[in-house]
Amino acid sequence: SRVRIPAIAVDSLLEDINLDAAGALKGPVDFGKAGWYAGGVAPGDLGPAVIAGHVDSDSGPAVFYRLRDLKAGDEIEVARGDTWIKFRVIATERHPKDQFPTDKVYRPTPVPELRLITCGGTFDRSRRSYEDNIVVYAVAA
Repeated sequence: SRVRIPAIAVDSLLEDINLDAAGALKGPVDFGKAGWYAGGVAPGDLGPAVIAGHVDSDSGPAVFYRLRDLKAGDEIEVARGDTWIKFRVIATERHPKDQFPTDKVYRPTPVPELRLITCGGTFDRSRRSYEDNIVVYAVAA
């Protein structure tokens, strides 16, 4: 229901998000909130739970504006009901959108893991989209 990332001052309620008609993950409706991929793994269950958020909007920085700044060892907390589940960042990567590491992000894992996703890199004004994605990988702490 909520995600907290102290290292980058994120404290956000979570929206449920799903895939679009082309099979791509849709971003949250509210640029100030992160979204949990409701068609996937729940945070704390075995496998990779996915949380996405916007980097910015026409009015300025959005919820995951500083996601690219996360480093190995940083802590992420996700509320699931009354329980807070702690994760530890193990890597932050940037990938061109046309080379998104789908298998690496969504493949089954033997332990609870977390993936945080936002846009990054250069903004293409003609397409009104960033050229890359930032993906943060974290494991249950």
